[in-house]
Amino acid sequence: MSEKKPNIHEGHRKRVKERFLKFGVDSFTDVQLLEALLFYAVPKKDTNDTAHLLLNTFGGTFAKVLNADYKELLKVNGIGENTASLIKFVQMASKKYLISSFAEDDDALKRTVSGRSLLCDYCANLFLGCKNEVLYAIALDDELMVISYEIIAQGDPGRVEISERKIAEFVLKNNCERIAMAHNHPNGSSQPSREDIFATNETAELLEKLGVELVDHIIVGKYGPTSMRDSVMSDKIWNK
Repeated sequence: MSEKKPNIHEGHRKRVKERFLKFGVDSFTDVQLLEALLFYAVPKKDTNDTAHLLLNTFGGTFAKVLNADYKELLKVNGIGENTASLIKFVQMASKKYLISSFAEDDDALKRTVSGRSLLCDYCANLFLGCKNEVLYAIALDDELMVISYEIIAQGDPGRVEISERKIAEFVLKNNCERIAMAHNHPNGSSQPSREDIFATNETAELLEKLGVELVDHIIVGKYGPTSMRDSVMSDKIWNK
């Protein structure tokens, strides 16, 4: 009878989990973080090779793996429905957490009028994983806290049209006196285009007729968000 070969991975998962509980994920590389995540979908199997394969396939970062399309994940060797579902669940749960955390922070958006960085951060979270252009309306209270948000329009990359009817319906439904707009440029710069400026001006005029202030229009590009209100290109919208 031959001797049983020692399992070189025995106890590895336990050590990784203990490390996470003690130090969090700050000390984890992307491959280590992905490897640990896969523990929960791939029982009793080394997940390091699969983690490397996922990173190599989708651009080399943990975020890009989370943002990968479900059907594309299934094409990767060793990735089944459970694993692909787990990856997408973590992505969507992360987005929900980031958005919800603002609502639970009493001071989260109170400084957005004087310096709109927090509103930009909030809006950037809305577009995690979005590959097409999406337009959000965000209802704000007197202290610029978020009341609710809703997708007003969707389109292909580079094209989304603002519906005045849907904007008006959103305002009436939320009974708000202030709103912010946000849309994304999935494959481009966050700088407002000529079309963005024209559409924002039209929306601001519509809202003024409804007695509603347009606080800002945030554009989220490939490398981050931009406040249109802070943009020199569109200052006439807010300085009439």
